Formats: sequence, C-alpha cells, structure tokens
Amino acid sequence: MKFEECTINRKGVLVVGGIIVDLIAKSARFKLVNDNLCFPFDSKITLDELNQDTGGSAHNLATNLAELGTTTYILGSVGRDDHGEEYLRNLRIHGAITKYVTLKKGLTGISLVFLYNGEKTVLTSRGANDLLGEEDLNLEVFDRVDTLVLTSLISEKNMALMRKAVEGAKKRGIYIVVNPSMSMVTHRPEELRYAMQNSQVIIMNGKESMLITGEKDVDSAIKKLKEYGAETVIVTLDVRGALVLDDERSFRVPAYKVKVVDTTGGGDSFTAGFIHAKYKGYSNEEAVKFASAVAALNIITPGASTDLPSEEDVVEFMKRAEPLEP
Repeated sequence: MKFEECTINRKGVLVVGGIIVDLIAKSARFKLVNDNLCFPFDSKITLDELNQDTGGSAHNLATNLAELGTTTYILGSVGRDDHGEEYLRNLRIHGAITKYVTLKKGLTGISLVFLYNGEKTVLTSRGANDLLGEEDLNLEVFDRVDTLVLTSLISEKNMALMRKAVEGAKKRGIYIVVNPSMSMVTHRPEELRYAMQNSQVIIMNGKESMLITGEKDVDSAIKKLKEYGAETVIVTLDVRGALVLDDERSFRVPAYKVKVVDTTGGGDSFTAGFIHAKYKGYSNEEAVKFASAVAALNIITPGASTDLPSEEDVVEFMKRAEPLEP
C-alpha cells in the first residue's frame, strides 16, 4: 500500500513545551577534547558562521507537523519582544495554530548552539518558557485534539501545567506522547516518570533512555521504559536508526544515508514524522520509517526549521533513499 492511500479521520494535535531562539555558531577553532567542546580561554574568536533560527522542541514539532499536513495547535510562551512576534509569525507561516501561545513579561528563550562536525552543544536561557503554567492551559483545546505531545518542560510552573494537561487528557481519552529533552531527564526525573506512566508513546534518544532508567545499554533501557506502561517505546540512536518496543515485538529501523549538516531539531522532526504517519493509520514500523525520513531531511540543512518537508517531499525521498548499514 502506498503512503498516500492510507488515511483515517482524526482531530488535531496539541504540542506543549519550549519555544527558543537558536543562535547557531561554527568555528574552525572549536576543538573536541575528552568529549568536551573547547575553545581558547580569555580570547576573542571570530566565528566562521553565525545564523539565527527559530527553535525549541514545541516549536520544532509543531511546525514540522503542520507542514506535513496535521492540524496542529501549540501551547507555549514567548516574551513581549521582537523574537516573540517573530515566532508567532513563523508558526503561522508553517500552518501551526497559535491561539494558545501566551505572551509573558520575560524575554523569549534563547539557545547558543555550537556546531562541531554536524553535532551540537547547546547553552540555553529558557526565559518566558519557565513562566508557562497551569493557568495557561485552556481546557477547551481538548475538544479540538485527540493527541497531546509533551516536550521540554522544566520549571515548577511547567510541572503544574504538565500534571493538569495529563489529567485533562486522560479524562477525555486523549492519546499522550512524551518526547522529553535531556534537561527534563536531568532536572525533573520524577515528574517525567509520572508523565511516561500515563502515556501511550515514549520517544527519547539513547543517552536520555539510559539516564532516566539507570541502565547501561539501550536494549535494557527500552525494556525498563516499557514497564511504565506505554503501548510503544522508541529510542532513537542517531546514525544507528531507532529501536522500537511495542506490545507485539522489538525491532530496529535503520537511519537513511545522508550527509549530515546540522542535527539541531532532528529528534523533534522524527517525533513529528512518527505522529503524522500514525495519523495516516500506519503501523509502528512504517511510521518509524517515515519518521526517520523526516529527520534525515531535517539534518541535511542548517537549523531546526529550515526547508521543512511536506508529506509529498518525504514520500519522494523514501523512494530513492538508501538505509544505512547496521
């Protein structure tokens, strides 16, 4: 069956989490020493490149989903500044519905993204994101969606919002997808476990899965994550593809062979691809293949939201792309 031929009637998706300005820096003077990104102390470095991109997990997910064709609402916070206005315009351009984005007195969040050989090190000031609280969740949105996606939420106010969102979604039988950041794994492990224990899908990368479970390898970590009760657990493994464990079996899906330019937003685009494919009625395996293709198209361009693919773009890519050898 062709991807375009498989579809089911669904409502929309509500994505909750971070909205962050990405300042992306590259320099030949960046060095990797014992897994630490380094540059000379007490010096002035002229960057080879400095680019600005709209980012943040909720923003990246929402724009990717909307471009793929899924009706997408976003719940997040931006500052009353130029960056905040820019974000609202950008989300709308991509087709995301911004009715539930709130304006806060703080500054819009900013990340400094240092690129080295296509991989990234990120320094983040969350700004207005930390002010997003339970008072910002209008429960009417649950009448418009059948899926809730929880991304990076860190502050105490964020935690109150997350609990209210999970409780509201469960009462209404809404499908919950948890796709946390490393910051959430590190700073809010107990609250994250609560969200995962009430979710149908958990998606995280290998490092995050081992840290939250305390396991030393991803195969053990994914089994531990499945014990939380989710129907499907996916652990992404960069160029090694993705490991999937659902109620029927465990399997791996390879990544696609592409030239990596910037991995920023790759995980968010993967999650968006998976959710969109499930909306089309596809199996977990086919959905993960589609998700991997969306991620591949994301990481071949700089930034998290540059040249976002449509569903047609992804389908055409999958016809010609080669999987990486395991």
